[in-house]
Amino acid sequence: MRVRPARPDDAAILARIYVAAWRDAYAGILPDALLVGMSDVRHAAAWQHELAARDHQSETLVAEDEDGVLGLVTIGPARRVSRAQLEGGEIYRLYVAPERQGEGAGKMLLMASFDWLINREVDAVIVWVLAENPSRFFYEAMGGTRLGEKSDHVGGAKVREIAYGWTDLVAALDKLAAR
Repeated sequence: MRVRPARPDDAAILARIYVAAWRDAYAGILPDALLVGMSDVRHAAAWQHELAARDHQSETLVAEDEDGVLGLVTIGPARRVSRAQLEGGEIYRLYVAPERQGEGAGKMLLMASFDWLINREVDAVIVWVLAENPSRFFYEAMGGTRLGEKSDHVGGAKVREIAYGWTDLVAALDKLAAR
């Protein structure tokens, strides 16, 4: 397994992973109509546009093996947190194909995110996760510290989000590499 920057020709597989991961993770949490209405085709077009219009302030990385791409992560500057909580980067999305979870791709993508941020002299990162999403335990297992929570609306449903963060990415990367 390796991690590399996503390319515009990855758009279709990224859309498939994104839609499948949402349907898997958010079933029973978000409205069925939202999840059923998600389209690989629409999301592929959005991914194509996003990857072609790179701004170099953010990056999407993919994990792949001999069978192809199995996960993705998008990172960049923190967007939704006050400076009092954490100043640095943000993981906007991290998804692994449901049938490939538990194989180490999530950890590899998280470590690659930390490395990408460190190379840009960013020393801290935050990620927001739906509180009811069982994947939040992944971030705890990876050493993320719970920083706070907030309420939001997604697809018409009121949801609670939890922020996890790492305030010393070099130390966090070293710890994860030693596991």
